[in-house]
Amino acid sequence: FAWFDEAKGIKIPLRPFCGEMGVARAAKGAFSTIPPYHTGGNIDTRHVVAGSTLYLPVEVKGALFSCGDGHAAQGDGEVCGTAIETPVKATFRLTVRKDKPYTKTPHFKTPPVTTQGEECYCTSGVDPDIKEATRAAVRNMVEFLCAEKNLTRTEAYMLCSVAGDLRMHEVVDMPNFLIGMMLPMSIFEK
Repeated sequence: FAWFDEAKGIKIPLRPFCGEMGVARAAKGAFSTIPPYHTGGNIDTRHVVAGSTLYLPVEVKGALFSCGDGHAAQGDGEVCGTAIETPVKATFRLTVRKDKPYTKTPHFKTPPVTTQGEECYCTSGVDPDIKEATRAAVRNMVEFLCAEKNLTRTEAYMLCSVAGDLRMHEVVDMPNFLIGMMLPMSIFEK
C-alpha cells in the first residue's frame, strides 16, 4: 500500500499497471500520446494488470506495440489527471489473433484478482463524445457476445443490461473518452 495521508490513516492498495499500451495507427501524421485511441495508447485502465489479456486492433505491419506510464494505483477514470506514478518493469507476450475481427477498440480480459474474484471481459469505446464512446463500448460487447457466445444481437444487448457494468476508464485526457463495458465470465456455464 501507499499512504495517501498517514496522519488521517488513509492508505491506498497497490495494483501496478502500465497506463500506456497500444499499437500504431494506420493514419499518417503525428499524434499526441495524451488521449486514448481506438488502437490503445493512454488507456489508463486499472484493470489491465499482470495476468490480463489485452486485445488491440492491428492496423500496420508489425503492430509497433509500445507501453509505459507506470501506475502503482489509480481509480477508474483518473479524474484529476494523475495516479500514483511509478517506474514499472513488465514482460509482455504478444500474439497475433486473426480470429477476433470484432476487436475494433481495446478489449481486455482480467484475472480474477482484479474484480472481486471474477474473471471479466471488457470491450471499450473511444470517442470525443462520451455518449458515443458509451454506445461504442456496448456495441462492441454485443459483437463479442454474438461472435464468441453465439447469442443473437437482442440477447447480447439484454445481457449487457442485466449483467454488464459500464466503466469510465479514461476521462481526463482530452479529446477522447475511454468507456468500458465489463461482463463477468462467471455468468457463462461453458
